Amino acid sequence: MRIVLVLLGFCVLLLAKEIEAEYKVSYGIFGSVGKSWAKMEANESNYTIEVVGKATGLAKILSNSRVERYTSQGFVKNGLFHPLLFIKIRQNSYKKDVKKFIFDYKKRRITIERHIYKNGKPIQHSFDRVPFFADEDILTLYFNIRHYLKPQKYFYTFKAVGGDRHTGRIDVIVEHGKRLRELQKLLGVHGLYLSVILHQKIFASKQGELHIAIDKDGVAKKALLKDVIAFGDIVGVLVRKRIVE
Repeated sequence: MRIVLVLLGFCVLLLAKEIEAEYKVSYGIFGSVGKSWAKMEANESNYTIEVVGKATGLAKILSNSRVERYTSQGFVKNGLFHPLLFIKIRQNSYKKDVKKFIFDYKKRRITIERHIYKNGKPIQHSFDRVPFFADEDILTLYFNIRHYLKPQKYFYTFKAVGGDRHTGRIDVIVEHGKRLRELQKLLGVHGLYLSVILHQKIFASKQGELHIAIDKDGVAKKALLKDVIAFGDIVGVLVRKRIVE
């Protein structure tokens, strides 16, 4: 179910006042396993990004009604999003795990405040530190990435909360040439193609790469993770979008 949120993290690269996108997620032989929603609101000084993923059908039963929510809130500077608070919530019918990542730019550190609840009652409260500092989280990076892409440069390495647990590393490849043509044939849609490696165990696919096709509006039309744990591909398909300029 965690992969559903990753797919949505790439939902939009276009900077607008408000963006909403909805995706249907399927997993190989299991068919439809979830739905995801993403919403971004921003003005000249502040932004809020929220991504929600829910298991459906058999996956809902097997995961005890799993729901995940990622939220990023912060400020806008020189057209870039900078997080002050990044929240990850994972919950099912009996347990809820909340992680708050608090960014301190003056001290160059990120604090993690964690709350765990079982059957609605708190059972754990702890504090920790991220072993690195980054100016972005996984959601802001995906919105900011349009500022970093340069002509004739195809491979990028970034640092963000949500990437490698120890370093924050995230690799992004702008597909071109033969590789681009192969992916266009595989996904069956046109657009800007990015391949992303988060360096996390959730990417238990053969190549560990998430492929995304982005339309002319900056919204991902389709996302694909190949050969996940031998059962097939995870595919996210855009079913609805709304953009307010």
